[in-house]
Amino acid sequence: MDQDRQIRLAIPPFFLLASLLWGAHLSGRDLSLIFRPETTKELLGLLAATAVVVIPLGFLISSLTVALLTVSFWLARRPSYEAVLSDSTLDRIWHQLGTTHSRNKNLILYAAVTFDHELLPTGIHTWLFRRWNSFNVATNSIIALFIAHGLGRVFSIRQVCAWWISTLVLVGPLLFTSIKAWRETMEMVDFQSYRKQKATQPQKQGT
Repeated sequence: MDQDRQIRLAIPPFFLLASLLWGAHLSGRDLSLIFRPETTKELLGLLAATAVVVIPLGFLISSLTVALLTVSFWLARRPSYEAVLSDSTLDRIWHQLGTTHSRNKNLILYAAVTFDHELLPTGIHTWLFRRWNSFNVATNSIIALFIAHGLGRVFSIRQVCAWWISTLVLVGPLLFTSIKAWRETMEMVDFQSYRKQKATQPQKQGT
């Protein structure tokens, strides 16, 4: 797994665990016991165990996010949240693909991916990859913050008002980043569809 994907999967679990600890603190739990010298060995063991589960937990959060986004866009009658393009943009992209397959809106994701990975210059592809990575990290982190409240009930952490306010304060900029990155990704694909593309080598990174 490449470093960018590891970062994408590692950040949301940090928000989840940090939010749980913050919620426990705000609800009156005494967390000082965790950091006493006599508990150092146990704490190090806990940190080691946490490090092991970060990537799997991040993948689980990502899977849940993908499911929620897929259902949301399906309800909005969009084939995929990963490629929301106008009919004219799809026409321009389809014309450049050189495929004998008839134009099909249900294949818009595959058309967009082929256009991005095979026809766009490396610099543009990398720009799109970074924006898409930003969208994923921000969106997954939002879901992680809400999962923390669900786990809080499991661990009997009171849902105090201050905890929810803290969560919403964090969700605000994350949501702004998510929407901005998603829009910029779609708008860049639309912009690039107007250009006469030059043949390039296949890209190594993915979205």
